Amino acid sequence: MGEIVGEGKTGISWCTEVLNSLYGCGECSKGCKECYARLRIYRFSKSHTHNRDGRYNDLVDTYTETEVTNGVEQEVVKRRFTDRILFNPAKLYACFKFSPKSLVFVNEFSDLLHQAIPMEVILEHFRVFRCAPWLQFQVLTKRANRLAELDAAIMREFGEWPANVWMGVSVCTPQKGELNKIVRLGRTHAVIKWISFEPWVSDPKVALKNASPNLTAVLRDNGIAWSVIGGESGAKKAARLMTLDDAQYLFTSSQNAGCKVHFKQLGTKLAEARGVYGTGDHRSKGGNLEQIPLNLRKREWPEASWEAQYKPNFESRFDPRKLIKF
Repeated sequence: MGEIVGEGKTGISWCTEVLNSLYGCGECSKGCKECYARLRIYRFSKSHTHNRDGRYNDLVDTYTETEVTNGVEQEVVKRRFTDRILFNPAKLYACFKFSPKSLVFVNEFSDLLHQAIPMEVILEHFRVFRCAPWLQFQVLTKRANRLAELDAAIMREFGEWPANVWMGVSVCTPQKGELNKIVRLGRTHAVIKWISFEPWVSDPKVALKNASPNLTAVLRDNGIAWSVIGGESGAKKAARLMTLDDAQYLFTSSQNAGCKVHFKQLGTKLAEARGVYGTGDHRSKGGNLEQIPLNLRKREWPEASWEAQYKPNFESRFDPRKLIKF
């Protein structure tokens, strides 16, 4: 196994590259509320440099909502994803140029298992992954309801999951439906399974250790190899709290289950409570290691087998010059 070092130029502590072949999404869980991709894509749509051909049109729209601040009502402009998806095949195939031993997050501005994306497009991504064994692809979805369909399609076409794909689900709250995503992931044949407990949003009424006292067993029994933990980013007014008790329980449960643990950040509210919000470098939400309590200060990755780089024997099913919208 080669040495794994995260972040690089991405600003994300657990990856070194980002594969952004898809743009656009839709809200599907409480963890979507402060999604930074929504604002980024909206800004792309207003940029002549990024959007001179109109590719980012219709992915994010705006609406007004009445809010009360200090007893005064005011109209506030908000943004939301439209569930339209833009697929740029050229961005997918460009990953063949990534440096060997890169950790590649799939992807930053969408969800590969979004309901609008045809299975053939999803499989095209996995064909690319199989032809780049010098890279590790970290796929992350909030839509665990499509995992059974994906697993069947992969087994039907390839007979096995690519060993260099880390399949993950986001679990953001103590609600039963969220925690059940772990079981759905466990039913797949993925070689490396992982959970992103980020953004973790604590329930102010019920501690996670009481809501899910058997979390260690759930993680162990479903073969989870890696656990990423982090609080919610966002403005002070809007971000929601990950309690220190929940963070500790996620950390300890993951370790006890045999997972590698990667503690990413405290999140806005916990960083503010601990007096470290806005300090350090650009990760001002408690993402600097020295801002994290000593007992949580760990950043690990699963075991990864790297294969030598070779010229990929791959013929694309999609024209890399053509953008597709779903």
